[in-house]
Amino acid sequence: MAKVYVLNDDGSTEVMAGIHCKNEDLELQRILELNPDLMPGDQINPSDPRRWLVVKREMPVPDPSTGDNRWSIDLFFVDQDAMPTFIECKRYNDTRAKREVVGQMLEYAANGHYYWSKDEMRTFAEEAAEKNGVSLDEEIKRLQPEDTESVDVFFQHVQDNLREGQVRLVFFMEESPPELKSVVDFLNKQMERSEVLLVEARQYERDNMKIVTPILFGYTEEARQVKKTVSVTTGQRRKWDKDSFFGDLRERVAEEHYTAVKKVFGKSQDLKSELSWGTGKVSGSFSAKWPHLGKYSVFTVFSDGSITINYGSFKNTPEQLEFIDFLSHELTNRVGLSVPEDYERRYPNYKIEHWTRNVDELISVFELMIEKYPGRESV
Repeated sequence: MAKVYVLNDDGSTEVMAGIHCKNEDLELQRILELNPDLMPGDQINPSDPRRWLVVKREMPVPDPSTGDNRWSIDLFFVDQDAMPTFIECKRYNDTRAKREVVGQMLEYAANGHYYWSKDEMRTFAEEAAEKNGVSLDEEIKRLQPEDTESVDVFFQHVQDNLREGQVRLVFFMEESPPELKSVVDFLNKQMERSEVLLVEARQYERDNMKIVTPILFGYTEEARQVKKTVSVTTGQRRKWDKDSFFGDLRERVAEEHYTAVKKVFGKSQDLKSELSWGTGKVSGSFSAKWPHLGKYSVFTVFSDGSITINYGSFKNTPEQLEFIDFLSHELTNRVGLSVPEDYERRYPNYKIEHWTRNVDELISVFELMIEKYPGRESV
């Protein structure tokens, strides 16, 4: 371990003692969870330093054969571009750091989109934000201060990136063996869509003060060029508008489905909703919000014709819980949409064929919603 020196006023120096972790849970995982900036975002991308949202510590990984949670990832972050970041923390003396952990991380990258939906990831992130005394909406605004992207659209991007294999794998260690550095360097040069990185969080101690110095390995200029090439070809997020949304919709769905989406859009305007457009790379979206109902959108429609009901955004007050109870009841009985048992935490997405056949009934629910909650008071 490299030495760290303390420079005294008289010009003399003292060496800070390097220390090795004894408790991986407390001295690596817990420290990183509480201080996500120990992930050196400025070293990963100097021109646009990465900012982090903690989704969950000990992210459950289900067994594909049974569906039961069998494993867990130490930490799951996303950055401001909605790139999923899997982090495994290992002590220097943990021999697994040299062997099965590498294969385990690659398996997560290959199959992550089978493990978690955007709704599950959003729920975990909401719980993490609540534990820190803030809302997830505030966390997203911190992550993207110049973007108006809604929480539901942001997690749609996270899900899209999982499906496309655009993920980041990070080994977070106090010190790494040379052979692991070689493996990380090799993988990062070969993998176009995924980043494989190693962060050494070296720790030093003196007079009851501990210093952590995170250093990045694995991101050579050669590796950066590989990622740069693929990022140009796969495209960046775009700002959709009415013309581009309905143009994309027309190319992707049947005429009767196109007409149904137009009806919902038109009725949203008639009912004086605030409409916002998404920034998806693959699919466009619009979200309808009525400020007197709350600061989040009630639903989001995508240019593949699917619709998401944003129950989980309305659970902070008894009035909001009463509102989504009404909404779930009407959507079940009038439209025939299935509603999860824990709907108050969820953002169920319905494919186009599941709701357009009852589009008039869906519109009647929105009309009844505004009639019952006309805007005199916020719920």
